[in-house]
Amino acid sequence: MTTQSTTYTRSFWTTWSAALLFFAGFYAIIVPLPLYLEEIGLPDWQIGLIMGAFGIASLVGRPLAGALTDSVGFRPVILFGTAGLALGAVGVGFVTWPPLLFGLRILQAAGYVAFTTAATSLISDLAPAARRGAAIALFGIAANAAITLVPAAISAGLTLLTLRGAFLLCGALAILGGALVWFTVPAREDVRRPFVMRSILNFPAVLHAPMLTTWLFGIGFGVFYQFLPLLAERRGLAPVGLAYTVYGLSIIGTRLLTGRLMDRPDRRQVLPPAALLMAAGLSTFAIADQLWMLLAAAALTAVGGGLFHPALIAIHVDSIPERGRATAAFYLAFDLGIGLGAWILAPVLDSFGLTLFFLAGAVISLIAILPTRAIWVAKPSGSQA
Repeated sequence: MTTQSTTYTRSFWTTWSAALLFFAGFYAIIVPLPLYLEEIGLPDWQIGLIMGAFGIASLVGRPLAGALTDSVGFRPVILFGTAGLALGAVGVGFVTWPPLLFGLRILQAAGYVAFTTAATSLISDLAPAARRGAAIALFGIAANAAITLVPAAISAGLTLLTLRGAFLLCGALAILGGALVWFTVPAREDVRRPFVMRSILNFPAVLHAPMLTTWLFGIGFGVFYQFLPLLAERRGLAPVGLAYTVYGLSIIGTRLLTGRLMDRPDRRQVLPPAALLMAAGLSTFAIADQLWMLLAAAALTAVGGGLFHPALIAIHVDSIPERGRATAAFYLAFDLGIGLGAWILAPVLDSFGLTLFFLAGAVISLIAILPTRAIWVAKPSGSQA
């Protein structure tokens, strides 16, 4: 059996390292950005509007980033992503006008969308076909490590670093990540395809079932991701940051220990257990009234997410030859699940409270099992690593 150290190429590990730098930069502004908006005197509704601009760029930019990745190549889209995040973050520290801050937030999001789409596509292309699922799981550890460590470190050192310093740090890390890819990962002319504008949102039928499954998983994940702080605050389960740390460590462990499960002949077999674990985690959140229950729920949710996320990306990439388009399809469905899920379940939260809200997320996670049977089982397409 080939070991990981000989399976993955230098370009793979370079891209992984670039992703670690990029995500470290991205998560470096999670804490400072809303604090800065509050410090300059913006009302809550403007802070919410500016922060929410991220979703607009994500939904609009995913398909475009995928098409551009397939047409102009991985490296230019990755470079745009790092430059977009850097400019969008650094510029915030010199601006107080809300419309311009809104635009800078969109630029941050555009950079994130471009980088994650192109870098995930590149990783899936660099990995051997028989190891694609494990490679995507390993790649995800870069983001997981960043979110586990960076926000806490920035929060602890913010007095010394300052808000503007945090924005500058984000820009520096993002640019370093882009430079690493640009100067060390060779260009690949042979993987490019013509850019066709009308096909950006016209995903082939073979992707419909995987996208529906991803959308349902996204709804459940969004319940946890967006509403955990509210749950912890209302039930007095502090410190909520500990739950995110447990989540980050658990999902890293899951990716390391279960990577090879993603490369079974039928990748769909991973999805029902992932749905059950997600549902168990959300159900535990729903009834949590002690800190240990909150931490247990975070761990269960992390294991479920650590299984379904790389498996579904690999399924999308296996289904069509265009790496960028396939990756964009996954992320578009996932982003829509997170965003639209909050709107769909908002009446439940308003009328019945957090307990039934989290239980509704658990039920939807279980429903995600149903469309998995319609997913076409493709023989993993070859890598060009």
